[in-house]
Amino acid sequence: MKNKLILLTLGFCSLFASNFHAQMLVDSTTFETKSVGLFPKKLQTAMDNISVSGYYRFLGCYSAMENQYAEFGAIKKRVFLGDDSNIPQLMLNIGGRPTKNTSFSTDLFLWTPLTGSTTDYSKGLNLGVNLTGVHSTKYGTFGIKTGGIHWYTLSPMTFASNTGYNRFSVFERNPWDPNTGTLIGRYRKFYSDGALSQDERWGQQAFQGFIFDGNNLPKGFSFAMMHGKSQFNGGTLPTPNLMTAGKIKKQFVNNFVSVNAITSKTFTDSLARLSIGYNLITSEFKWNFGQIALLGEVGAGNYFSPTSAGEWGEAIDIKVQFSKELTKFPIEVRYYQISPKVINNNGVFWNTSVAEYNDAFATAETPGSQTPLIPFASSLVSIGQLTNNRRGVILNTDLNYKKHKLTIGYSASGEIIGLSDKITYGHLANNLALSRFWRWAFPAGVGPYGNLSKIYRGVYETVEITDSISAKGFNAIEISYKTEFKLFGRELLVFYLGGLHSVQRDFSVLPKYSQKSYLQSYSNQLEFYYLLFPKVILSNYFGYDRIIANENTVLDAVSGKAKNQRGYSYAVGLDIQLAKNTGLYVRQRWMNYQDFNFSLDQYKGMETTVELKIFF
Repeated sequence: MKNKLILLTLGFCSLFASNFHAQMLVDSTTFETKSVGLFPKKLQTAMDNISVSGYYRFLGCYSAMENQYAEFGAIKKRVFLGDDSNIPQLMLNIGGRPTKNTSFSTDLFLWTPLTGSTTDYSKGLNLGVNLTGVHSTKYGTFGIKTGGIHWYTLSPMTFASNTGYNRFSVFERNPWDPNTGTLIGRYRKFYSDGALSQDERWGQQAFQGFIFDGNNLPKGFSFAMMHGKSQFNGGTLPTPNLMTAGKIKKQFVNNFVSVNAITSKTFTDSLARLSIGYNLITSEFKWNFGQIALLGEVGAGNYFSPTSAGEWGEAIDIKVQFSKELTKFPIEVRYYQISPKVINNNGVFWNTSVAEYNDAFATAETPGSQTPLIPFASSLVSIGQLTNNRRGVILNTDLNYKKHKLTIGYSASGEIIGLSDKITYGHLANNLALSRFWRWAFPAGVGPYGNLSKIYRGVYETVEITDSISAKGFNAIEISYKTEFKLFGRELLVFYLGGLHSVQRDFSVLPKYSQKSYLQSYSNQLEFYYLLFPKVILSNYFGYDRIIANENTVLDAVSGKAKNQRGYSYAVGLDIQLAKNTGLYVRQRWMNYQDFNFSLDQYKGMETTVELKIFF
């Protein structure tokens, strides 16, 4: 009897355990179990709250020059591995969510520049350790961001970066370009929407410090507050160097009005008594009136320093948009006017009026800062890129007919006061390849005549005016054309981008493409993307630019003539999808450039780049 009782008990326990184990297996998919004894009601798995993602990127470059600048010596063939723009080869993004309302993130980068140094290998944090907390209540949703670097935007003039009018070349890949689901999808999107998939930084600025914002507040209100450092407040000086900004926004269904403010102060002496900086207060708005929309931003700002009185000036950027239902095709009319007294390198406009601001930060040992790298002079800029000390009108329109898409932009602008005897401009046909001539740094005053300056993924040239300083006028016409069709039964996309820019002594409504202009710039870029196979794209690029200066600019000491430059390039490439998240991108470029009057300014050669990018 006793043995039967023991066997019955063991059988009951075995049945209970098997049923419990089966129930555990069923419920484990949802991480829930029945509450039995000491067993928890919810099975906690720590790794469920941790995520790891990132990418690996290999970039190799081979160049062979038939003719190059003398400063590079006799070696004309070079092999380079890695990205000299400080983009890491391996990036790990690590995120955690302790609660549903709180998250943290950090990263780890690994990078081997292969410069030949014994300390070549580097690793560390890229954006730092970030903490983000979000809490929702019946009064609104409140968030806190602090720690490392966050990408953020307030308003275009206070804290944002320029996004332009989608008129740019897509042949050369950016380091941050993602792998799309299908290779041709990237180019289809640019054809249909006029935009590419970008990462979170697109249109935003980097910020380190404390951000507190609130959304979905009663009556349609929201707010944001920031205190810390932007990329222009870096450096190793022990004295305070901070930025503070914020906004209050009121939403009216599809319309809104906001008040925005930003201030920055940097002490220039060790006793923290002398400072330079700026203040800017604006109001951004958008109002729809049926088929017409009015949007923009207006405000006032000033620049202060030990030698500046800190006078205030106006900042105006207003757009009127007419829908295609009203005018048969959409039209945007834009007017902007930014005083030379308004300074803010964190906004969408460049500072071209106060050299002291740039110099102060350039000597503040700010590694990676772009402050001294912005062209400081009377600059030929693309339509949509604003500068201070300038007022102008911009017209934009889109014309679509079946599979043909045409966008046209026109700009006429002039300086408010004459400040500079220099003009800066770029060379679009070989801009990126030219920037690779100088590795690991952003030198100014390079080239055979000391008038080239390298910026991030580009180079600009400076020409001096021998005429008396005046408030110069600028004109620009930009055209973008896109189409798609079938060739031998396979998809082919064609993109064209053309630009005509000029600068002359005075403001002119109509462009002056003649010797009356200090400088004329003409550029043409034609691209083809052909779907050879479902996972292989053949790409082609043709670029041509022409720069002509007049006799009122610095002349060559030998020829006695002004700048007369021609550059062109042809490139072919392959996009290959190796796996779902893996892409191989090959580019082969042949380039040729010559200034017919400045004999030392010429180069000719080829460049091959190979990029392998894996996302995980």
